[in-house]
Amino acid sequence: MEHSYRRIDPRTALLSICLLGTAAVLSNRPEAAHAACAIGAACALVSGAWRPCIALSAAYGLIAAVMALAEGAGNTTLVIAVVMLSYMAQKFVVLALLGVSLSKLASMQDLLAALQSMGTPQAVLIPCMVILRFFPTIRRDASHLMESLKTRRVLAGGGFAFRHPALTCELLIVPLLMRSVRVSDELAASALARGLDGETQATVLQPLSFGERDAVAAAFTLLATGVLAWLQFGPR
Repeated sequence: MEHSYRRIDPRTALLSICLLGTAAVLSNRPEAAHAACAIGAACALVSGAWRPCIALSAAYGLIAAVMALAEGAGNTTLVIAVVMLSYMAQKFVVLALLGVSLSKLASMQDLLAALQSMGTPQAVLIPCMVILRFFPTIRRDASHLMESLKTRRVLAGGGFAFRHPALTCELLIVPLLMRSVRVSDELAASALARGLDGETQATVLQPLSFGERDAVAAAFTLLATGVLAWLQFGPR
């Protein structure tokens, strides 16, 4: 995202998403967990990611329905396992909503400039940059792999993954796992080649400034965090 489309300062976006993500992970009560999903969906809508918001919100609703049905089925080992997996899946959905919001609010250059301006240690800065570039790269490689398999009529027809799970794993999962190892090494080498491991403070080329929208975003973050804390630790 270019600077002309920036809505808030990347430092505000990064700190807000980190704070909301921490509060969402700590929200264990059902009402607090549902509120965390609503807050994540609101962030995604405000940032313009309405398609991922709809898809992830629908996934959260489906997981919540499965979790409610499982809780009413008894206390067997299978039910407990389903509830635990559903609980973890809910957390991942909320974090995905917040992650999509951050990707829309700040580009890689913005986040790098924000981390450098905050004096982030190199031991933290380099892994963060590798992680932030890793998932988009793997997603692009997965898309290219899918298109290649469809061109060769390997994945032709709906439900191929369900009819041939072993073959799907061989054609998709294994190549992506092998590719992920190489991508991580390439991204780490790219970060070092750009001088991110230098001892001197890097020059921040991206202009950073706080404005009225940052104040509104900070107020919303504090209010949302307070609501989640009250729903989690307040009286039932």
